[in-house]
Amino acid sequence: MGKSSRSSAIKKNNQVLKRKVFGPVETARIERQNAKLLELAKAPKELVMEDKPEQPEDADKEATSTTTTTTTTKDNEMELDDAKPRKSKREVARLQEARKARQISKLRGSRSRPRNQKEFPAHKLKKKAGKR
Repeated sequence: MGKSSRSSAIKKNNQVLKRKVFGPVETARIERQNAKLLELAKAPKELVMEDKPEQPEDADKEATSTTTTTTTTKDNEMELDDAKPRKSKREVARLQEARKARQISKLRGSRSRPRNQKEFPAHKLKKKAGKR
């Protein structure tokens, strides 16, 4: 007896395991995370901010300078076109098909099975269920 997951013996065993086995593992993990965060906090700002892009003011200046140069030469325009690849006819057709399918599913309103659109007349001899 007492073998189910609701039994008090199993509950006690699980509590002991949490306290003795999983508790130290979790505290060690938290300590490692805290140490890593402290290292990052103490590191100089230059090392911490390596992943971030340059300041937006410089980017705005560069953007205005590139727009003026793109209008003057055709080579730069070609580079801009190459930056954004064109979609193939297959991909465009697939995207249009998916868009149509989404529109149809929106019109249905729910994800239930579609019902038959045609209604058949009731049999002459059958009585209606509501009236008796």
